[in-house]
Amino acid sequence: MMKIIMIVFFAVFLMGCSTDDSLLEINPNNENEDTVGHWQDDTLEYVQGEVGFGLKDSVTLLELANYIYSLEDIYINEVVSFQYYTRLPQDSMQIIKSVLESKSYIWDGMVYVSYIEADSPILIEFWIKDFKSGDRQNWIATKERFELIHVPYNFQLGLLKVEIGKEKEWIDKLIQVNLFRFVELNYITHTC
Repeated sequence: MMKIIMIVFFAVFLMGCSTDDSLLEINPNNENEDTVGHWQDDTLEYVQGEVGFGLKDSVTLLELANYIYSLEDIYINEVVSFQYYTRLPQDSMQIIKSVLESKSYIWDGMVYVSYIEADSPILIEFWIKDFKSGDRQNWIATKERFELIHVPYNFQLGLLKVEIGKEKEWIDKLIQVNLFRFVELNYITHTC
């Protein structure tokens, strides 16, 4: 059985090594357009309209959302690995998980609830997707309901949606803000 799994994995890997770069073109009609902010050349190196970031470990979801939605023409596309804890009883774990999974702004299948010892707090890790300005009030209510406290975590990474062609301007602006460890283009990595 293990041999079959390895053969399937290897076959999928080889199929992913296509040499047809036209599959990666995001702006095929204006391939050589040299517009300010596009950083465009003959090879596509980043996803247009997205800016990647790493948050400082102490930054909460609400702090990020409040800052981003104080601006215009930018929104939170996704953030991985927010961690919070609660001192609620451990028999609350399933309801916490179910409620978080029901939120439209929580990434499906990416809610993890655990504890280490019988008297330790419940640790919750989740990923965010398409978090809109209007979701802030819902998050505040959820956080209060479950008495969630943010856990500083160095791997809070994400993507912001911005206007195509304005990626560098946003990077220059956001890197000045004390919420971010880094802000960069969403680079495309080729494995073959």
